Amino acid sequence: MTEVPEYLLERSRQRRIDLGLLEDDGSGGAAAATGTPDSATLASSGPSTADVIAAAKADAKLELQAEPGIEPLWVSAARSRTRIPMWALPVMFFLPLWAFVYVKLTEPPPEPVTAITEGAATYAARCASCHGGAGAGSEGGGVGRPLYNGEVLLTFPRLETDMLHWLEVGSEGIGIGNSYGATDRPEGAHISGETGANMPGFGGTLSEYKIYSVARYIREMLSGEQVSDEEVAAREAEWEALGGGKDAGGGGHGGH
Repeated sequence: MTEVPEYLLERSRQRRIDLGLLEDDGSGGAAAATGTPDSATLASSGPSTADVIAAAKADAKLELQAEPGIEPLWVSAARSRTRIPMWALPVMFFLPLWAFVYVKLTEPPPEPVTAITEGAATYAARCASCHGGAGAGSEGGGVGRPLYNGEVLLTFPRLETDMLHWLEVGSEGIGIGNSYGATDRPEGAHISGETGANMPGFGGTLSEYKIYSVARYIREMLSGEQVSDEEVAAREAEWEALGGGKDAGGGGHGGH
């Protein structure tokens, strides 16, 4: 059995008497007058476990009564924090929707598809691998003939016949060893297959309006052909009549 010093029990009993939790039966004075008991007396009159528990509970109750009105910190924080006003709830709910609509309304409209923009996409997909992005061809590390700086205009003075036919049939259609384009070129007519890099025909893989648009891009943008406004309008009308303007996908991947 756990032994508790007599003076601690007496002090706990006295505090309970002072608070009115226990009546004074006079036993405390008698215990004090007798002095410190011997070991036999402590063994016979020592406090029980129930007395020890009761004394501990009494001390805990005294501590609670000594500090009234103290609440936990989390309760104080909850009482003092600023609450969201009710009118803000619908605003917060519709804010993501408003942001989505705002972004969509402020996006610039897509650029219109023209023969030149479509021709640029087709050239990048079908021609740039051999002739280079700027049309330098063999002069810029490619395997195809140069198309820039007026070279195409010397070979094909006319768009509607010579150049479109060449793009449609290629080297095989002209015949290896045969001349094509203008025969009065300063350095002589070009011969099909003489460079070792045969030009493929695109008549079976590209639509007419895409062949027309890439021919215009090569002539007007890479080779610098000067075209009047009236001629540009006529070419745009021809491109649309062939079916141009229906997509901006260019000519697919690869090719020459």
